[in-house]
Amino acid sequence: MRAATYEDLLKVPDHLVAEILEGELYATPRPAVSHAVAASVLGSELGNPFQQGRGGPGGWWIRA
Repeated sequence: MRAATYEDLLKVPDHLVAEILEGELYATPRPAVSHAVAASVLGSELGNPFQQGRGGPGGWWIRA
């Protein structure tokens, strides 16, 4: 089996999120808008106290 290439990524439809891991192409559905909004809101609420240490412990790494 050949390793996936950047050209393979370009062929993935826009409604999917694609990545190449260890030569293999993975494509998954793009998160719904409501999911993306919820992740953004949670990140902003948790970021100050837990990541930045403003009113909380700090030191965490929070990624959406």
